[in-house]
Amino acid sequence: MSDDSTKQHLFALMAHAEEQQKNIDQTLDIINKQQAQIESLHKQLPNLAQQLFTDSLNGARTSIESDLNNHATKAAQDLRQASREARQAAQEIREARTALSWKFVFLYVGGLLAVTFALLLGLVVYVPTLDDIADRKATIAELNNQNGDLDISRCKGELCVRVMKKKCDFGASKDYCVLDLKD
Repeated sequence: MSDDSTKQHLFALMAHAEEQQKNIDQTLDIINKQQAQIESLHKQLPNLAQQLFTDSLNGARTSIESDLNNHATKAAQDLRQASREARQAAQEIREARTALSWKFVFLYVGGLLAVTFALLLGLVVYVPTLDDIADRKATIAELNNQNGDLDISRCKGELCVRVMKKKCDFGASKDYCVLDLKD
């Protein structure tokens, strides 16, 4: 080999070495820049995590608030509907109570009148009039004046008098008996 070709070869190798050195320097610059970015990110990582967490919480809060508002709105609508139905039922109860109270009044007054009528009818039918009482007293007084001391008592709740069984069958219908007077 000749000197010239060696020189050329040497220059080519040097040029190539210089180019590789530039590439290495560029790569080192890129690595240093990336390392600086990594360190910057590393320093910002707590802040980024905090920010990400805060953003996530805010998003969740917004979603929950939206859901709660939707549920609250639906619950409020349901409550309003239930309130309307309760008012309507209360009104129907008031109307029914009013109608029922008038029915009750009529039934009560009618029942009271019926009982009063039954009592009056009983008094008229079963209680003797003052004239009947006076007649009966007069009959008893007349019997007592005729020297008849009657043996009068109550037999199973009815007025009865002692008679002589052997001296019966008098009168048109044969229902009179001679009284057995007390001695």
